[in-house]
Amino acid sequence: MTYENPRIPEGINVTRESVPAEFLRLLAGLLLVVVVAALALHLAGGWLARQVPFALERSWVGERLLLPPGIGTDVADAQAQERVQALARELAAGMALPRGMTVDVHLVREDVPNAFATLGGHVLVTEGLYRRLPSENALAMVLAHELAHLRARDPIAAAGGGAALTLLLLALGGDAEALAPQLARLVQLGYSRQAEARADEAAIAALLGHYGHAGGAAGLFEALADYDGAGRELPALLATHPADAARIARLQEAARGWDATRQPLVALPAL
Repeated sequence: MTYENPRIPEGINVTRESVPAEFLRLLAGLLLVVVVAALALHLAGGWLARQVPFALERSWVGERLLLPPGIGTDVADAQAQERVQALARELAAGMALPRGMTVDVHLVREDVPNAFATLGGHVLVTEGLYRRLPSENALAMVLAHELAHLRARDPIAAAGGGAALTLLLLALGGDAEALAPQLARLVQLGYSRQAEARADEAAIAALLGHYGHAGGAAGLFEALADYDGAGRELPALLATHPADAARIARLQEAARGWDATRQPLVALPAL
């Protein structure tokens, strides 16, 4: 028996695809896996966080107002603060908040128009937003929208999702502090729009119950039109709550049939 080494065809171990193209394909697949894992972790973290009883969340936060850097907590005006808190209390009474959920509204000295709900049942409204609102009805829309976020436990869900993403980034060896906000924004895009739509619907229902109509609901965006039109950076209120045409149209539709003569908007006392 004899043996011989057959001649190996040329190029048998060479890919027909260019090396850069193959690398990019593998990189795209890896990024897709990371994004899907991040989305799953964010949703799971948010779901688990919503299971935390509000009483426990409140005990963790207490009276502290947990805010992003650069936003102060100085009270703008004591009397105006009480008026805003009283309006929020009246709206909350008709919104069926979970048993034991308390809401504290903080009117703070800050010129940038902004408002958002945060952990522990706290809602922040800036003096800059208050001054720009054309009526109490517009303020009620803002407050009811943020109360709806609290009712749905959106703030703690966002915190839980963010914590899960941070753990993923740490496991991958990345800079969690630098990358988490960008990745969180990416995976929250679809969820945020759904959450905002639900909060708007809840706020419209609250205005109908409180005033008997939804007139003035779109006043928030009318008040901020000059702010955006002047070329200034959009406040976080609009950056995280997209003021798209469909949303504004929905608020205007909710006010269809409202007679401003018979049901005038309520004046908002000046600061």
